[in-house]
Amino acid sequence: MSGWSKRDVNRLRSRMTQQGRSVEEIAEEIRHLCGCSRLAAFRMAHGLSQPEVVDRYRQDAPASVIDQPLLSRLEMFPAVGSRSPQATQIIALAGVYGTTPLRLLDPQALDRMDAQERAVLMRCNAAFAPAVPVPASETAGETASPATSRSRESLMPGSIEREVEMAARRALRFAVMVEGSNVGPETLDQLHDEVARLALAYQQQPLPILLGELIDLQDVSFRLIEGRQRPAETAEMYLLTGVICGMLAKASHDLGEPHSAMTQARTAFVCAENAGHDGLRAWTRGLQSMIAYWAGWPNEAARYAQSGAEPATRTRGTAAVWLPAQEARVWATLGDEIRALEAITRATDARDQVEADDLDAIGGIMTFPRPRQLYYAADTHVWLPGNEDRADRFAAEAITAYGEADPADRSFSDEAGARADQALARVNLGDVDGAVEALRPVLDLPSDQRIGGIVSSTMRVHTALRMPQYRNAAAARDLQREIEFYSQTPAAAALPRSR
Repeated sequence: MSGWSKRDVNRLRSRMTQQGRSVEEIAEEIRHLCGCSRLAAFRMAHGLSQPEVVDRYRQDAPASVIDQPLLSRLEMFPAVGSRSPQATQIIALAGVYGTTPLRLLDPQALDRMDAQERAVLMRCNAAFAPAVPVPASETAGETASPATSRSRESLMPGSIEREVEMAARRALRFAVMVEGSNVGPETLDQLHDEVARLALAYQQQPLPILLGELIDLQDVSFRLIEGRQRPAETAEMYLLTGVICGMLAKASHDLGEPHSAMTQARTAFVCAENAGHDGLRAWTRGLQSMIAYWAGWPNEAARYAQSGAEPATRTRGTAAVWLPAQEARVWATLGDEIRALEAITRATDARDQVEADDLDAIGGIMTFPRPRQLYYAADTHVWLPGNEDRADRFAAEAITAYGEADPADRSFSDEAGARADQALARVNLGDVDGAVEALRPVLDLPSDQRIGGIVSSTMRVHTALRMPQYRNAAAARDLQREIEFYSQTPAAAALPRSR
């Protein structure tokens, strides 16, 4: 290490931390002064030993094999005696270090990787948000990424972000309380009707119209369930309350607040446990995986999807299709094509065995129709180099299926996601004009429909247009500018500042 001892590195890290420097800055300084690789510098910037990294790696990616000698050889790459890393190894280490995969390799090392591994790494890099790693002692997903969560200081009284945060706090207090106003059949029927109405409206109407109603309905359900009701009605109350919390989790996610979204989702899972409802257990795990996926936490997303596998085997509702479909696109972002395609097969098999349950009877956001499954297949293949034509085809099938679907099964956000995937596949195929055509209906969406996932999907296209072959292409620059303008006014900006 060019004369630098472990003590010297620790002193440098401590001094730079006190100066308020980021981990990336500390790693770069260590790399410069010690002459080590970026991969080694990030480990030292976190103050971790190689055995500690191996332990964390195995927690994040238990199916991947690594030990200390192999890590040492990876950190030497591309020097003599080193070992060229696999894309999945660098992706898993990026999760450990809370950064993006490409930041762990300098240009020379990236160029000397196997071409297919390099292609996977470059494609999957866009799925990561630089984040502070979640300590092993914390619950998965509880620490929000600075890159994806707005500063708590910005949540001023009267702001919509503050309102979402307050709803999450109420959900948290409720979750603690449940670890009996009597409710009669008429009240339950009315609550069920309201839940079903909002579940259908959620995927078809802008969030400003629905958010206030959802929060009010959550207040009502909390007050009812905190009272007393007959045992026969308790499970139904927990089920409906869990669905409401799940919809508010989705609302928080759509507003770009993954921490609040996870709080609501955990409360939904507590309700599923108290209701003894495997369908809601599986659906909530799929929701948590989706939140983590879009927040740039793919390893967390994989864990949530896998933790829902057991309750999914005990239900035939469409939640059992959602989980493997969601898992597939997570494995694709982690560069694991084999597991991604296997998960797609499991989703297809689950579709063949579907028997609608009471979540499917609620409908709307609580069900997983075939058009959405096709969209998820496109969203999986678009991450896998060499699968661009299949991604384009799945996206086209999803768009057609949505156009032919029953109005109750349509979703403006998932249709937009399918079109964005089609645009991304065409950019990767070198067809910018085709990408513009695919993305046009998305860019024409009004600002109150530009929810977090849609904006993120369009920004993937923006990232892909940075490839060298588009450097001097006027059409690519024009599309990038349009995406930038589009992304500056997300749905959160269209919401009223207070209720």
